[in-house]
Amino acid sequence: MESIEQSTIKKNRYYSIDIMKMVCSLLVSGIHAELFLDINRPLSELFNGAFGRIGVPFFACVSGYFFFKSEINGQKVLIHQVLSLLKYYLMFSAAYIFWEFLIGAFPAVNIIEMLSIIGKRFLFYGTYYHLWFFPCMIYALVAVHFARKKHIVWGLVLLSIVGYLFDALTYSWEKAGRLLISDLDRLIEWFDFEYIRRFVGLILPFVLLGLFILHTSDYWTEKCHDRILWIGWGASLAINLTETAIVLRSGIARGTTVTFTLMPLIYFTFMLGLRYPLAHQKKLGRFCRNVSIVIYGLHPLFLECLPKVLPFHLSQTPLWGIAIGLCILIGWLVQNLFRRNKTTL
Repeated sequence: MESIEQSTIKKNRYYSIDIMKMVCSLLVSGIHAELFLDINRPLSELFNGAFGRIGVPFFACVSGYFFFKSEINGQKVLIHQVLSLLKYYLMFSAAYIFWEFLIGAFPAVNIIEMLSIIGKRFLFYGTYYHLWFFPCMIYALVAVHFARKKHIVWGLVLLSIVGYLFDALTYSWEKAGRLLISDLDRLIEWFDFEYIRRFVGLILPFVLLGLFILHTSDYWTEKCHDRILWIGWGASLAINLTETAIVLRSGIARGTTVTFTLMPLIYFTFMLGLRYPLAHQKKLGRFCRNVSIVIYGLHPLFLECLPKVLPFHLSQTPLWGIAIGLCILIGWLVQNLFRRNKTTL
């Protein structure tokens, strides 16, 4: 079963978006692998802190854009989209729950408590550290669907703007945030705060950015605006890199998950994908779409498993390379197996 964004991309032939998703999955995996740390620490921090943080919000924006586009066109896509996300979430969850049992990471509790822990993580926190994206994404789509139905989308937009600014102040500009937000220390110590913040300040704003892109994309489809589009993208990239470098070098950042200039960068990056759909790159687009899901879902498993099974030490960058190579191989095998089964039915 395809997600609504996949079927819409296929219909409108935005294979550039699929390629961008592949790049973003590589960037996300680079964060978890601490890519380039073995080469140069400042390079690693800047690359992963700036480029690496593009991945997750870009995924949210893609889903939001095609979700809004389908709903505005009268299609009932909520259940379809939720089931698609659940399909991948269940498969990856099974793999990581098995892995945690294998390495003895679960606490020694009875079966009832164990099921309660797994169920709570599945519903709210993600069954592994990177899988929080799936429940957050599902809840965000449900929220925007009912907000549209009740005609209160702009209320949700205002909430997401406040959340986005709050996140920038408590991630990349944390020391400034401590001066402006009372009891921030107490909030940060609250376990659920991190997941609420990710939902309200990261996933929801970028899902809703998809709606803004939908309403402004016609302007950029005209060739005469190409120069402005490229200038906007280049400027937003340079400014975001500058902001990331400033907060990292000054030591005021708790992390760079959300920066003030991340949203315009995602906006112009996505617009470039819509403006240049690479309509003839069907095979490459389909390959990148399938492999991006595998890379995002399985890369932590290989990053943790390889050092345990290999008889020699691997530093961060070659470890990342081998893990990505294995993910690409699995994605290619799954794609060809699916195609073969489809042709035999």
